[in-house]
Amino acid sequence: MKGYIQFFKDLPEEVKKTSVYIFLTYFFVLFSYPFVRSASSAIFYDVYTSNEYSFATFISVIALMVLIGFSNKFQNKLGVHKIYFGIGILTILALGISFVGYKMGVKEMAYVIFATKEAYIVLLVHSCLAFANAFYNLDQFKRAIGFIGAAGSLGGILGGQLTKLLAKSYGTDTVYTVSLVIIFITIVFFMFTSNVKIKGLEESRTVTPIKAIKGVRKYVFLIASIVTLSQFVIYIADLQFNVAFEKVITEKDARTAYLGDIYTYVNTVAVFLQFVVLPYALIRLESKSIFLFIPVFYLILVCCGLSFGAGSLFMTGAIFVSFKGTDYSIFAAIKEIMYHPLLSLQKYGAKYITDMFVYRLSKACIAIVMAQFLVSEMAFLNQLQFVFLTLWVIAIIILFKEQKKLNH
Repeated sequence: MKGYIQFFKDLPEEVKKTSVYIFLTYFFVLFSYPFVRSASSAIFYDVYTSNEYSFATFISVIALMVLIGFSNKFQNKLGVHKIYFGIGILTILALGISFVGYKMGVKEMAYVIFATKEAYIVLLVHSCLAFANAFYNLDQFKRAIGFIGAAGSLGGILGGQLTKLLAKSYGTDTVYTVSLVIIFITIVFFMFTSNVKIKGLEESRTVTPIKAIKGVRKYVFLIASIVTLSQFVIYIADLQFNVAFEKVITEKDARTAYLGDIYTYVNTVAVFLQFVVLPYALIRLESKSIFLFIPVFYLILVCCGLSFGAGSLFMTGAIFVSFKGTDYSIFAAIKEIMYHPLLSLQKYGAKYITDMFVYRLSKACIAIVMAQFLVSEMAFLNQLQFVFLTLWVIAIIILFKEQKKLNH
């Protein structure tokens, strides 16, 4: 923690001011997520079951593809801040209108709510991170990314606890309504950084972010492959948790409150890793070692799940929390550093493809496969995780070989 404070004190005044707005933006984005996810999940399970979960995930990818296409096409004309503003307002309108439809008895609106929830968090989170990645130099970013992540995780913890409190005292509808206000707050803070000019992100450019990655396609493809495998593994853990969750907890407000707790635990794990592990790891350890640690750690967790309380809500929940906590902290930080050799516009293009499109597409693909074959047997799901984790390790080894070529 002292290292973070000293790092912040040493920053130039303008960088310091922009950093505060970046931290606050990321804090409120992830502060909003427990509200949106808990309420939208409770609404979804109020009218549908886990059998429709995979289809809802597929719809969310379609929505995300549309928004990514819009962002990529107009970013060079409008700039990153206007795009962020547009996506944020569109999210509020979509959530608000679909909620009114749901209250009027149009149960299909639960799909719209689910899809919007899945799309908005990806776009706002990674737009903020891409801006931060382009704003800081490498040394600053290595030190700042842990603090940015910690700010987001703290937001998630507080959001999860407030979600639980509001759900118990006022119900899911109040939680949902408050979430719209919080999303608007994230827009306000990010717009405060609009006076910052970053080379390569000027408006009126003729090259779109996705076109900009033409010369680094292989490198971006390898990052995308790792993102895909990570989502395969985490989706399986998510599916195992959802199967157990639906059976054990059946009442809507109780589900909202329980999910609020779950996301609090996720962010608590993330904050611990960001404050205790990352300050040491990012400065003193090689990026390759940190990257390889993650799939190995996941493999250990899967083995623990096979040995103790397999299939129970407690064990599936504990594994899901551990996977997500690590994903939000260590994996997110080290992955962001892998983008730093790219140019500013390439970073946005790479994140559009990997962290936005591929991130959700990979989840949708495995969701469709699981839905098609009705896979829910815990032992088989664990075997799939072993396969994906092995491929993950191989992809990391190849990625760092490609990075050496890129740096030279």
